[in-house]
Amino acid sequence: MSLRVDPESPLPLYYQICEQLRQQILNGDLQPGDLLPSESQISTECGVSRMTARMALMQLVNEGLVVRKRGKGTFVAPPKATFHAFPSTLASYTEIVARLGLRAGAQVRVQEVAPAPPAAAEALHIPPGTPTVRIVRLRRADGEPMALETAFYPHDRFPGLAEADLTDRSIYQVLQETYHVAPAYAIDTIELSVAGSYEARELGVREGIPVVRCTRVSYLEDDTPIEFTQTVHRGDRFRSVIRVTRKDLR
Repeated sequence: MSLRVDPESPLPLYYQICEQLRQQILNGDLQPGDLLPSESQISTECGVSRMTARMALMQLVNEGLVVRKRGKGTFVAPPKATFHAFPSTLASYTEIVARLGLRAGAQVRVQEVAPAPPAAAEALHIPPGTPTVRIVRLRRADGEPMALETAFYPHDRFPGLAEADLTDRSIYQVLQETYHVAPAYAIDTIELSVAGSYEARELGVREGIPVVRCTRVSYLEDDTPIEFTQTVHRGDRFRSVIRVTRKDLR
């Protein structure tokens, strides 16, 4: 790997270094998991200060292209989880991560019967306070925290769900195998936000960094809502692909 800087360029030195590394990552010369040069190596090779080298690497960290591991170095980040929002596709998080060739995992933080808050009640067409099954899970890909998911399900339709074993199983799999139902379609609302203190702590990121909030309502074939979820995705690990078509307007 060769890095060069032009002291006569109007571009800041750290930016020149950052741009060269960025291009090597984007064009595949550097692959996920590859080790980048250290601050001292960059400093020596380019004739810049370690502070300049650190700024270049931190810029890539902030862009989500690399990750820093204490005592080990800076590595090219794994690919972002890509969510294909096609009309014909309704996949669980487990299925999406598996398509990327990554190992899906989840830690159950909360699994209980709880009264429906207003937003969940409205989505599920039940009165506020109606018993629901509330499940909070920390989603992982290859062991890395990716998303924090809070889901609500009508308790009267899914008795026993609060005690179900969710180890290495998607909710959709549990609904299919235990209750013989499966969502036919879902409506997702996606918005940008920032991580609160609890979310940042669970996701292992700094408070205030960008996150993607996805609210989903899943329905049966007869339009009965059965699931309301609010998921907070790390902004540096999320990418959504949407298929857009143009209909004949004549």
